[in-house]
Amino acid sequence: MYHSFTDALIHTQAKTTLAQHLWPETLQAEYSLQHCQGDGVLFTGELAPADLLRIIPHLHTLTASMTRALLRLVSEWSVSVRLTRHTHRYNHSGCVTLTAEGFPEKTDLAEARLLSALQCQYEIICRKVEALGYRLIAGTFPEEMDEVLLCRGTENITFRVVAVYPEVCGYCDADDGLEGDYIDLILRCGRRVLCLRYEIFCDGQKMAESWTTGTVIDPHGPARKWLSRDEVRYVASEARDAIESRAVAFRSFIKAV
Repeated sequence: MYHSFTDALIHTQAKTTLAQHLWPETLQAEYSLQHCQGDGVLFTGELAPADLLRIIPHLHTLTASMTRALLRLVSEWSVSVRLTRHTHRYNHSGCVTLTAEGFPEKTDLAEARLLSALQCQYEIICRKVEALGYRLIAGTFPEEMDEVLLCRGTENITFRVVAVYPEVCGYCDADDGLEGDYIDLILRCGRRVLCLRYEIFCDGQKMAESWTTGTVIDPHGPARKWLSRDEVRYVASEARDAIESRAVAFRSFIKAV
């Protein structure tokens, strides 16, 4: 379970990026993406021997002879690499140290070359996830607090649909298949995927509200393409009941006086 809808998307994208570079998706991602000092992405965990045997042939900073030597060492000595956070002040790649375990004596050069090559690719992965994370935030956050996407009204009644921050809608249970679709819509199709609040006011007082998550919006398309008629009917029914309840209360007051 993730802290918010956006958090779920960023973690899903992090797993995808790891898989694209043949790194294990089991690494734990942490991030801070607030356009301030210390922003970034990091991963902690372990690269097991099987992971290293998969990754090493694709580390292009290694020579062919060093690649062969490392594959032999990893296979024979069950070498692994741990990614450990050494400071909790920030969340970026520089906060993690890569250390190798299992290398035999007199293989310091091979160990150093492996860690250097892994560090280089690790930083590439972190930067990529960071860049995509900013785009996912832009695609799921309102442009401003209570961004009004639709407003309709009469003399006394106002209906609005407002974009809210994903945290407002609570924790998110991840479904990697569905989240992958949302990620593609944001990154490849330029869509927004928003959490919305439907609300109705009567003479300036809020009568009813409801929330939806994962609403896909084309910024250049009409509201009818994304507006949920079921949600409109629901919030209208709730508002009508609230208004009628107040009317009954007012009539009883009039009779009493």
